Amino acid sequence: MPRETGDGRIAYRMKRPMPDGTTHLLFTGLELLRRVASLVPPPRTNLTRFHGVFAPGAKLRPFLVPAAAASGEEEAPSAGAATVGSGGRRQRAPRLDQAGLLRRTFAVDVFSCPRCAGQRRVLAYLTLGTVLRRILRHLLLPEQPPRLAETLGPAQQALWE
Repeated sequence: MPRETGDGRIAYRMKRPMPDGTTHLLFTGLELLRRVASLVPPPRTNLTRFHGVFAPGAKLRPFLVPAAAASGEEEAPSAGAATVGSGGRRQRAPRLDQAGLLRRTFAVDVFSCPRCAGQRRVLAYLTLGTVLRRILRHLLLPEQPPRLAETLGPAQQALWE
């Protein structure tokens, strides 16, 4: 845990002492930021690197990917999976929309009507606050979201001391 010393430096207590018995490292604020910033990876770089046939550009990698289902079989690829299309190029599976995610996660079909079991469709996306408030008032629904409940559990400050 880092703590500030009397002279303005930051003392960092290590989990285990070093071989020479050192238990604390002293840094100025800028030195500590340099050390911490060096641990952050560069943007858009993979943290896991593969080599051999598992490398992204390996010529044998398409042979490791399971073969696509025959034309008569119906087998949907898993979401986010890449499939090898014509010409050996990878094609991503299409992303699911919000309704598809709700259906897959919670088994809720937001487009089926609970009264008549008919199919619903999206008529409009309302984004103007004034229009939304008028509709909520007309439906006699509250215009403001409910207040958040207080958190339960132990005080978090005790965990940091």
